[in-house]
Amino acid sequence: MEELIKTGVARYEYRHFIIFGTASRFAAMATECAGDQGAWWEFHDAYLLEAQARSFTRGGAIELAREEGLDVARFTQCVDNEEHAERILQMQQQAISEGVRGTPTFRINGQPGARSLNGLIEQVHAAAEAAENQEGS
Repeated sequence: MEELIKTGVARYEYRHFIIFGTASRFAAMATECAGDQGAWWEFHDAYLLEAQARSFTRGGAIELAREEGLDVARFTQCVDNEEHAERILQMQQQAISEGVRGTPTFRINGQPGARSLNGLIEQVHAAAEAAENQEGS
């Protein structure tokens, strides 16, 4: 996938999709607040990918913000004020309107993609080949 992204054949987009209720919503909020300080991916990876080690709670998020060297007061204010609530809700509504039912979700030219990595890569290559053929016509 990295090669496909590097060559411009594929694009990677991350959108929040609330599937575990308030815990997912809080994790999305905390990640966005970390992003305000330039640490979106670092926080995402530490908080969401190590979910077994941390709970999606205010205390766990603040602890991680401190570990990541963020301005904890600014981070806490952002989380407590739910500064990104509307953006997260818009992502959720858009995903639902596009037929997303779970994560991860892959799309090829706006259409649902395969669930396996090999199937997805095959679909991306086929779409790229079809686009090249159209350009050559």
